[in-house]
Amino acid sequence: MFKAMATCLAALVMAGGASASELLIEQRVTEDGALLVSYTPPEGVRELPLFNRASTMATVWGEMAVPLGNCSSVTLKPRVTIKLADGCTSAIFRMKPRLLNRYAVNEPAFAVGGSAVMAYLGYYAVALPGHALHWRWTPGPGAHAVVAGRVSTQPIDRVLPAEQMTFAATDEGRTAAGFAATASHEYVLLGKVEIETLPGGALIHDQTIDAIRLGAVRESLLRVTARLARAYDARPAGPWAVVVNVPAGMQGFRGDVTSGRMMSLRFDARAPKDVTEAARAVQQFVAHEVTHWWDTGLFRTDGDRPWIHEGHADWMAGLLAQEAGQPDAVWRERVDLALNNCQFARGDRVSAALPTGHHKDDDAYACGQVLWMLAQWAQPRDGTPVDVAAGPFRGSTEPIDARAIARWADGGDAGPMHRLLFDPQLGFRSALLRDWGDAIEAIELKRGESMPAALRGRLGTALMAALMSADCDGVMSFWTQADHFRIDTQPACRSLRGSPNVHRIAGVSPFEDPVGAWQGVRTTCAAGQPILLDISAGEPIALACPEKLPDMPIQQTLRLRPQAAQRLGLGL
Repeated sequence: MFKAMATCLAALVMAGGASASELLIEQRVTEDGALLVSYTPPEGVRELPLFNRASTMATVWGEMAVPLGNCSSVTLKPRVTIKLADGCTSAIFRMKPRLLNRYAVNEPAFAVGGSAVMAYLGYYAVALPGHALHWRWTPGPGAHAVVAGRVSTQPIDRVLPAEQMTFAATDEGRTAAGFAATASHEYVLLGKVEIETLPGGALIHDQTIDAIRLGAVRESLLRVTARLARAYDARPAGPWAVVVNVPAGMQGFRGDVTSGRMMSLRFDARAPKDVTEAARAVQQFVAHEVTHWWDTGLFRTDGDRPWIHEGHADWMAGLLAQEAGQPDAVWRERVDLALNNCQFARGDRVSAALPTGHHKDDDAYACGQVLWMLAQWAQPRDGTPVDVAAGPFRGSTEPIDARAIARWADGGDAGPMHRLLFDPQLGFRSALLRDWGDAIEAIELKRGESMPAALRGRLGTALMAALMSADCDGVMSFWTQADHFRIDTQPACRSLRGSPNVHRIAGVSPFEDPVGAWQGVRTTCAAGQPILLDISAGEPIALACPEKLPDMPIQQTLRLRPQAAQRLGLGL
């Protein structure tokens, strides 16, 4: 291993120094699968403040980066900064690949198989005012470099001009334009991998993914890229690359699409039990990610409002699946789920007052899908549902923002979508019920009546969260199982001691009848009695009523009316 490290170190140093006016950043992968990153600054520059100022930078460089030799050190606060020692021309770091967070996007460096690494450039970029930035990706013997969809066995260089770096340094990562100026919002892959050539791009995998899911990825890529090229009347300007792998610790699946037509699809190692359902889920997952290549790659959206691009990708993925033969009932269930998930997230808050960006009190995917669905339904339109959904983007030169969606929906500068999005007094749920009743049906939730499993789960979990928060001074920690809540007792808890398994609340199973459980708690508290929680072992726990018991999060379930689906051209 040490011989391999020494060889790579020498290769990095000998690969070609930076010119007097540029900063050279070179990346390559060692034989044992680590990422080496070399910084060779212009003469006289000894400090390199990294461009990205996100809080995760300190974690990445504090836990994953090891300097090689005695030429460099790193300070983490207030900003990650590389410092070169006197007499040194380059700083070289070894980054041990790991999945920083199995639910995160834009991973700094993660292994693809045993000898390749995928890296997000935003964790390594430096913008020096007045100096060009020269990226170099060196694959090494028998390996490949994959950059912006291009696959090469030779080093790939990209030089970004000094004026871009001056702008990026001033921007300090506050805008997407700053990230684009430094190529920060891009993935690259280096190392030895299995590469399959497809029309328009490459499918890369680590040979650990099962044939069912890999086949579903391949089929979806071929079908969706061809279909979207027709729908948008445009196709990516160059090749694309999709990297599929099974990293340790991954649960479910996660996808990232970055500028440069690169896509990462990460799956867990468990072989699917239901082959049909697994293929369906993968195809929908891939269709969502591929749609981003068109919506935010070829065209643009308002990046400060993620519901626009995430919602459209979800909406388009559903239409593509339905067009490809997915059962109508599955499509309808997915749309109804989005309606109710959005209702949970936004309630009756005013849309115009919602903060920009991603935030925990919103659901960009569900709410965006609902808003795009309503916008498409609002006017009679010619064409297949997929072609119609691409309509606002086709030929556009300006970013698709909320105003553009409202105009598309209302056919002008006023109407129900304008009120829903911009009225400073009108709540989200109130707007849906008042203006969109021809599309959406609201059904009162009643005790003992059946409802979709996902809705039952959210209502029951919300009740347990309210009760635990009251008992444990705002701390909530529990796991929802099929027929019980597994409580993770916290020091602040007064009654929920001993990590019990809670099966019934106020005599009612919240897993079978969450509405009945909510009503039982309210009746019990109105009578001045403690709330009894039936547990797996022992006597019921007597829980004091909260000082203020919240209302049930939703009072009605929402669903798409059949005639609305027909107007959308789906014939349900």
